[in-house]
Amino acid sequence: METDEELETGYGSGVPPGDNLCNDYVQGLAASFAALGRARGDRVEEDEVVLAADSGTGSLFGNAVVLRQPVAPAAWPALADRLHAVYAGRPGGSFLLFSAWPTPDLSGAGFGRVGHPPLMFRPAGPVAHEPVEGLELVEVADAPTALDWERTLVHGYPEPGLQPYVPGCFLPERALAAPGWRHWVAYLDGEPVATSSAYVAPHHGRVDLISTVEAARGRGVGRAVTVAATLAAPELPAMLISSDLGRNVYDRLGYLPLCRFSLWEGHRRP
Repeated sequence: METDEELETGYGSGVPPGDNLCNDYVQGLAASFAALGRARGDRVEEDEVVLAADSGTGSLFGNAVVLRQPVAPAAWPALADRLHAVYAGRPGGSFLLFSAWPTPDLSGAGFGRVGHPPLMFRPAGPVAHEPVEGLELVEVADAPTALDWERTLVHGYPEPGLQPYVPGCFLPERALAAPGWRHWVAYLDGEPVATSSAYVAPHHGRVDLISTVEAARGRGVGRAVTVAATLAAPELPAMLISSDLGRNVYDRLGYLPLCRFSLWEGHRRP
């Protein structure tokens, strides 16, 4: 029945974990960027509306904004100005805004369109083993494996904002202490060729940072590193935002599309 009372929307940082998949992913996304950013020594600002992390690098993935709840159209101009103020006047490249909900056209507010990638979900369960000859998966646990992971991501994703590659630009050894995070690097015939990462949230594992160098693609390597991250917490379902390159792999692993995110690139102001 109709009511004048304020009703629970199921979105926001105050909603109990497990209420719905979309909100679980959004809050886990914000928590993961905050944990990694603080472990690296980045600047992190957050409240109930947004999480903003600034690594000061040229990488969009190091300068991330997560919208934690829907924002009314009339409130967007002020929010856009607020976000620009967070990043303005500091070194680094653009920042990447993640919204699980449709947004107004922000192209006139200092943002550029990135896309609407799908949020995907896979129930907990085993994955069939498909061995790849010469492949070894190693969990990142020290400075040498962190450097191999980082260098492979920069060139395999690829991430032009971190090129030319400088050691420690994204995953310095101190970042391995970030709570909830795990990372893997794949070696093919002894050479690092692929990466994956996972952030374990209360009700799901969040798969991220999947990359494979071009020379190793089409050989099952990308699938193997994705499986490692998918099973980071095998008792939990896994979720991810799909890339165009990875969509076929995720489909074959049983991931299902739930909805589409809105991604915008915020241009850092002087």
